[in-house]
Amino acid sequence: MKDATRGPIFACLYPGLCTIARRHGYALAIHGTLVGDMDLIAAPWTEEAVDAVTLKDALMSHIGACGYDALLERDSPWLNEDQRRLVCEQQGIGLEGEHTDKPHGRIAWNLYLWAGTKIDLSILPRMNAEVSHGDRDRNSDANQAHKQP
Repeated sequence: MKDATRGPIFACLYPGLCTIARRHGYALAIHGTLVGDMDLIAAPWTEEAVDAVTLKDALMSHIGACGYDALLERDSPWLNEDQRRLVCEQQGIGLEGEHTDKPHGRIAWNLYLWAGTKIDLSILPRMNAEVSHGDRDRNSDANQAHKQP
């Protein structure tokens, strides 16, 4: 028999997270195995898509998640603020509200829940229509060149 995973927890969380993402103009997709954590990718989907921090905050509020600093405060109340900051620095983990910049303009946060459950949220940047049309035109030209004999 295989060890239990957190997959069932993530399966229960996902529909509600999708609803929150849609309300904020994003599509949400799972990326990864769901064994150790839940990797989510949020893509702006409508013209009304909110900024990344607003989306992250809404998702965190919906599931009662917190950043690493708040996790330490909650689960290790004997640590003072300086000690929590030191632990975060030693672990290479950003404090609450801090994000990690990823390739292609993505912004990522770790959202901590309970009992070691974590969501790795990666949000794609919003783009204005001019930039996105330019990329589409370049891709279209490249596709046409590829099709020519």
